[in-house]
Amino acid sequence: MTDDRPKPRWGEYSDTPPTVEYPPPVVPVTPPQGAEPGPTTPAAPEPRRNTRDIILTTAFLLLGVWDVASRWPDYAALGLSLRAAYETQGMGEFTSIELANSVGQWVNIARAVILVITIVISLLLISRGRRAFWVPLAGGVLAMLVVFVLIGYVAISDPAIMEYIDRTRSSGG
Repeated sequence: MTDDRPKPRWGEYSDTPPTVEYPPPVVPVTPPQGAEPGPTTPAAPEPRRNTRDIILTTAFLLLGVWDVASRWPDYAALGLSLRAAYETQGMGEFTSIELANSVGQWVNIARAVILVITIVISLLLISRGRRAFWVPLAGGVLAMLVVFVLIGYVAISDPAIMEYIDRTRSSGG
């Protein structure tokens, strides 16, 4: 059967679908389980491991654990420590013992939480092959800022410090 109609020109529709040969779909070849990757299958890139970074991070984290554990009793009895410091410096008698002990407990809790968060972030970075030594250092700086702010609050809240400041201001030295 022949078609007497003229062939469609550019932009006109044809009644017959075009016959186009498509190549067969490409199916990826996976090696059997346990086989070494061959030249046709590239191996997955290994995460970058930096031994020096892991050693430094571990050392800093251990130092943080030791610091939190060894200073726990000091901050738990912060009132007695501040009383001794006031007497040694000649600032008078520290009287806010209960407030200092309460704040000391919060200092302990804050330092422990910062340490746990630091450990978790460090381990995540190490497992991803990224540098992590800076995380314990940043955690240590944050913990020290918390300690200074909270102990500063206790020290300034005590009336003995204001008397000491007034005495040194009036005596000129």
